[in-house]
Amino acid sequence: MSASCTQFDAENDSEAELAYLSSSIQSVAKTSGVDARFILAIVLQESNGCVRVGTTNNGVTNPGLMQSHAGTGSCGSQKDSACPESEILQMIKDGTEGTTSGDGLRQCLDANGGSGETAYYRAARCYNSGSIAPSGNLGQGGSTHCYVSDVANRLLGWSSGPSRCNEATVGSLTGSSSQGTSPVAGSVSIASSTFATSLSLPVSVPLIQQSTTPSLTAEASAIPTMVYPYALSSCLSYATVSTGDYCEKLETEYGISAVQLRDWNPGLDEACTNLWCGYSYCIKA
Repeated sequence: MSASCTQFDAENDSEAELAYLSSSIQSVAKTSGVDARFILAIVLQESNGCVRVGTTNNGVTNPGLMQSHAGTGSCGSQKDSACPESEILQMIKDGTEGTTSGDGLRQCLDANGGSGETAYYRAARCYNSGSIAPSGNLGQGGSTHCYVSDVANRLLGWSSGPSRCNEATVGSLTGSSSQGTSPVAGSVSIASSTFATSLSLPVSVPLIQQSTTPSLTAEASAIPTMVYPYALSSCLSYATVSTGDYCEKLETEYGISAVQLRDWNPGLDEACTNLWCGYSYCIKA
């Protein structure tokens, strides 16, 4: 996320701006009742977390981190200057709580039903295109067909790289044809030393209850408080990922190989770019 503005030809997020983004998401999550992890997934989907993302306009202006419906929060015109905390907070409010002109995540959740994670996927379709296709297929309808698939994968830990979802075919998939398959993972070509994101909101599924941001520690622990959900159940010892950690660092520190780290923590990609900050990974089995 610290390099998210490069694609928009703008200054990348500073550490202060990332801290403002984290606190804003958590603050709005509390006031709106929308899970912080879902807000973060939409931020990543809409802007990759770039606080200086521009405004799109296809009949309605969509500004800010969440490309909200005619919202007021935006730093899109400030390509090289700092984005104030108040503006970042407003961007998150606009996208989550809605605006006078259109719905946010809260309204989409209320209007579209569903239980468990399904409610969030239906809300994501509503947020992107305004409604759900009569068929109920979340890969159909207007706007971005792969939107819900991408959001689902972001909730599973994908945070960068191009989507492997096919816009032309996702709408034709059915429950029977996709049942039992893994979510579409992002194809990422980033060096294995890529740092864990410094925005330390926990991202996991299913999304039912909010969890607090864990305290970060570099110490190995046999009884961690927030275990990576795909770690081996027979794991004997864990290490918690802190801001700035990366896989090679863990491997060196604990004397394990890249193959062992991936085998003990299924879900890590081949380049090991998707560490979740604040979660404990298996380092001995």
